[in-house]
Amino acid sequence: MAFFGFFDYNKAGKGVAKNAPEKRAFFRFWELFTRKFWKFFYINMLYVLFCIPIITIGPATVALTQIMRKFTTEQPIFVFDEFWRAFKRNFKQGFIVGLFTLIFLASFTVTCIYFFLPEIELYYFNTMPETTLSNMVIMSLSLAAGMFIWMMHFYIYPQITALSLSLNQIIKNSLLLVVLGIKQNLVTLLFSALIVIVMVLFVPYSVFLLPFIPFAWLNFLMVFNSYPVIQKYIITPYYEARGEKNPEIPDYSESKDSEESLFEDFGGREAEIKSKPKVKGKVIR
Repeated sequence: MAFFGFFDYNKAGKGVAKNAPEKRAFFRFWELFTRKFWKFFYINMLYVLFCIPIITIGPATVALTQIMRKFTTEQPIFVFDEFWRAFKRNFKQGFIVGLFTLIFLASFTVTCIYFFLPEIELYYFNTMPETTLSNMVIMSLSLAAGMFIWMMHFYIYPQITALSLSLNQIIKNSLLLVVLGIKQNLVTLLFSALIVIVMVLFVPYSVFLLPFIPFAWLNFLMVFNSYPVIQKYIITPYYEARGEKNPEIPDYSESKDSEESLFEDFGGREAEIKSKPKVKGKVIR
């Protein structure tokens, strides 16, 4: 059992190669995490550097997501080259989503302070929300809406990196994917919250870790859980409807000879690894 059924994407079904070796996603997550462990520090620093002008947080997050998507699909890349290409190519969509994300986080933080930390509100404004049924309902609805919108982000950024869709189409897909991938989303939400809580509890010491750790870890967790859902409901059905193979699904049916040829010595004739164009996907209806 892969963590009570969570993280389990390698069951037989659409998009899984016929002869693909089975590997439970929980163990695959930790295998990839440990394999890329030291790269996360470099990637996190790169992300923070590109976020220094606040207006570039969106494009930088898209670029970070692109790296983690490549890690998840186990495609070879040059980290900085891939990051820079994704940053430039998706700047417009990333900027718009990033601006919305900042506004959402600011509003959600203020709401949480008002309802859950009233002593802060009392200290600064000498006001305190009354504990009434209507306030409890508003508080619950606000929290649920905030969680739902945040889970939409699990799908918005990966779709920007992977698909040639408009922002409206991406948002529409994300609304439905939150429901379709609810188990994975709740796991991502839970562990993301735990990491954030630990960072908050150890303030101010944890502030010194911000350039090195949390953003890359959180993004990798998000992409690892959300991207298989995107492939299942958007990418793979698009290609199957046209009788084609999802280009991101590896073909394990190749012969042993062709597998061995991967290790052939090219004597300096190796080609540069270039970023592949975006794959195609449908809009969920």
